Amino acid sequence: MINQEENKEEPSEEMASSAEEDQKNTRGTEGETLSSSEEEVKRLQSEIKEKDAALKEAHERTLRVLADLENYKKRIQKDQIEQAKFANERLIKEILPVIDNLERALSHSRETKDPEKIIEGVELIHKGLLSALEKFNVRPIASLGKPFDPFHHQSVGQVEAGEGPEIEDNQVVVENQKGYFLHERVLRPALVLVSKKKAASIVREEPPEDHSE
Repeated sequence: MINQEENKEEPSEEMASSAEEDQKNTRGTEGETLSSSEEEVKRLQSEIKEKDAALKEAHERTLRVLADLENYKKRIQKDQIEQAKFANERLIKEILPVIDNLERALSHSRETKDPEKIIEGVELIHKGLLSALEKFNVRPIASLGKPFDPFHHQSVGQVEAGEGPEIEDNQVVVENQKGYFLHERVLRPALVLVSKKKAASIVREEPPEDHSE
């Protein structure tokens, strides 16, 4: 009887060498795959860092822009407050000489008893004040003798006018308070009295008496 163990063929050296080579190739392929994955991870991590840095820079830039905008708004608000505070500076400077003249007129009126000089001084002051206002486009509204205009006049009463042609119906005949324009806008209307024509009287003729009886 032949021994079965003797019939088993022992692996040849070539087969052993081939198996060892396959194992080496497998380990090499796995190593290459691992190395490639590590490089990909490093590349992705580098990109993430770059994007984080860019995002941080953009965020800081946005904060700086917002801060500059807020400072600009504060400067504009401060300038507007200053402008509103001193908006009437030129007008006041023009009126101050008028006040000086008025004070001098009051002082002279106590020293003189001539009413003509007092009136003359007051007229000069009035003229100076109107001149100062005119520099700022403030001018009086013409009213007397004009047709009543509800956009320029405010009626405070009516005056019955005669039947003559010199005064028409609904005409300004008295100006209680002068009105003024500011540029083309009515700063305040004039307070006026308006004419009202008398109703024409009707004369009825009596028929002649009959004396035939």
